[in-house]
Amino acid sequence: MKIRTGVASPLLLTCVFASALGLAYARSSGNILVQSLVTLISMVVVFFASHPLGHLFLARAYGVSTEYFFVGRSDFRKLNLKVASVVGGLVPTIGTKLRKDELAKLQPRKRGYVFGAGVMVSNALVGIELVCVLVAGFSLSAVILGAAFFVAMLATEVLFSTKVGDLGKMAAEFKKDAPGPVSPLRST
Repeated sequence: MKIRTGVASPLLLTCVFASALGLAYARSSGNILVQSLVTLISMVVVFFASHPLGHLFLARAYGVSTEYFFVGRSDFRKLNLKVASVVGGLVPTIGTKLRKDELAKLQPRKRGYVFGAGVMVSNALVGIELVCVLVAGFSLSAVILGAAFFVAMLATEVLFSTKVGDLGKMAAEFKKDAPGPVSPLRST
């Protein structure tokens, strides 16, 4: 399903801000269940909503347009691990369709940053939320639930995204930009 950039961007930003407001509400609640559920829901929403925005904003900074966003299947479905592949095929993701011609004009390192921007932004924002939960004095169960989600998210990125996802694409672009090996023997 394709979603126009002008519709999706404000909607995704609203989701990120709403999750921050949810955390502010949960902080004022003394209910452990409310704090725990709002913490987890907020982190999941921020993770999914900020990821495509990370691609959008950095691509735009480099002069690359976003054609549209889409809801589709995760690249994790391409993994050789059967369980991860099945789960990756079932979990929907919000993708970002960038203008290929404009993206191709970028230096490989900049393209790599655009590919990795979603992971970097979403992980950073979820990490910031976890710090806020800790500093705000949320219940122990909210902290444990938030920390478990954060660790699971990081583990997923390291174990899977480096192979078939955005971090793998970023690494491939960085390799294109790396200087070649220097030979100790010179021909004259």
